[in-house]
Amino acid sequence: MSWVASLLLNFHNWWNNTNSIRTSILTQKIANLESHNADFKPLRIGILGAADINFVAIIDPVSTHPSAIITAIAARDKSRAQAQIDAFKSLLPGAVKAHGSYDAVVSDPDIDAVYIPLPNGLHHKWALAALENGKHVLIEKPMTSNAREAREIRDAASRAGKVALEAFHWRFHPAAHTVKAIVLGGEYGPVRSVNPDMILPAGVLGPDDIRFHYSLGGGASMDLTYVYSAAAYFAARDIAEPNNTTQFQVLDAKPRLNKKDKLVDDAMRATLLFKEPSGSSSSSSGGLGLETETETKTTKAVTSADLYFPKLFGLVPRLWAGANDLTIHCEKAEILFTNFAGPWLNHAIVVTPVTRDSTTGKVTSRDKKKTTTHKCYKGGPVWEREKDDDGKVVGEDWWTTYRYQLEGFVRKIRETETETETGSQSGYRYKGPFVSLDESVRIMEIIDAVYEKAGLPIRGQ
Repeated sequence: MSWVASLLLNFHNWWNNTNSIRTSILTQKIANLESHNADFKPLRIGILGAADINFVAIIDPVSTHPSAIITAIAARDKSRAQAQIDAFKSLLPGAVKAHGSYDAVVSDPDIDAVYIPLPNGLHHKWALAALENGKHVLIEKPMTSNAREAREIRDAASRAGKVALEAFHWRFHPAAHTVKAIVLGGEYGPVRSVNPDMILPAGVLGPDDIRFHYSLGGGASMDLTYVYSAAAYFAARDIAEPNNTTQFQVLDAKPRLNKKDKLVDDAMRATLLFKEPSGSSSSSSGGLGLETETETKTTKAVTSADLYFPKLFGLVPRLWAGANDLTIHCEKAEILFTNFAGPWLNHAIVVTPVTRDSTTGKVTSRDKKKTTTHKCYKGGPVWEREKDDDGKVVGEDWWTTYRYQLEGFVRKIRETETETETGSQSGYRYKGPFVSLDESVRIMEIIDAVYEKAGLPIRGQ
């Protein structure tokens, strides 16, 4: 799957003339490094694993960030780490070390943060190791194999005073915040249901891909956990708030099992119910600062995740069947958010007013003449609160979701380290989007419950 993402990213960079912007930023970073500029204190990032996703998820974003550099890549086979360094040498200013062990990176005093793109089953072990060695961590989704492990990482990050972030990169894009603001604005009434779908046609991933191994934390519910993240984000006012009393229940979960490993779900269709009891507040409303009423609210979510959509007649990959869309059914409108997990490539937010039967709640008509379409690649209701020193809103039209995520990660670390240095919270405060560890724990709790309802074992047990 990573080769597809790399191909799309290269086209995106060409189309947006990103390479010329990158060259300017890299030139300045090289000059700062070579002159030993004392004022240049970049976030030094080490990578655990020479994974294919590294280019899209971390190497490309860091190359256009003026205050971050990659200083090490580790792999069990050191030659693979060196090969990746050589392949992307033009994007990696300064000295980048190749290591033959992950320990060498997490224990390196010259590394500030660690990115973990390892197989799912290894996230917990190495995130804890990095935190215990005083490193901030950016952990590929899913953060862990199960909710227990997610709680342990949350506790370890709190003890260490370090930032730990699960890489739900889509949550950092202005398009997601725009949809959330439309939902919470109240014009279209309460949310009745949320339907996120992610479908990969067979052939995108090989049949022996690590995502299809139970021992490595494989399964559609794990790798396509975006559907549960989106369901929780849009169904509840703010499921991650510490004082939020939103409850969830898995009503149904139907897996399609892998032919080789019957503990792995090639696909999972689940029906969830989110209920916010009367009196729950959640004043932050998903980080948007919108006023909401404290009333009982029940929202259904039907999620569909498929890592290996069967070939036509068992021979032809159904490339046309791939999906990455989300539909939010409100009382007075249907909101379609296309390409919700990768809106940086392209997306549309299509709002169609509807009329419902007062008794059954079923849609009786759609006013397509009043359909509106929105797009948002920069700014939005959350990022507009985070401004540079010159007062400019953070973000650019060409930023990918991963670049927005890196920006949030770097700025959150800046806030944390400012607090550590000053001993108070009176300094820099990051106001942009973030995915709290409370939210990550809740998402893993949902995934655990889905597997239990489907009659499958929780990963990591």
